[in-house]
Amino acid sequence: MTGTMKVRPAEGRVVPDPARGDVLPADGRSVERNAYWRRRVAAGDVVESDDASGHIRTAAMPAPVRRGAKSGSAGSAASAGGAGNTDAPVQPNEGA
Repeated sequence: MTGTMKVRPAEGRVVPDPARGDVLPADGRSVERNAYWRRRVAAGDVVESDDASGHIRTAAMPAPVRRGAKSGSAGSAASAGGAGNTDAPVQPNEGA
């Protein structure tokens, strides 16, 4: 991705702009669309807005990964004879 994007700091954040050597103003500015600014958006440090209207642009966020959830159901790894390691990949049952 190349080009520019309009970003402003998230509420209560002070975000450095390494290209200009200052901090991002509260009303935001257009910046180069690069890995630094995409990481700041992903981290919640800045909010990307539409250049023309200033409306906040929202991105689809992936669902959170739930690790180590314990379940009392018969389908859990521990009750299915597993060693209790919920991080191990689940192998398909070839006999079914």
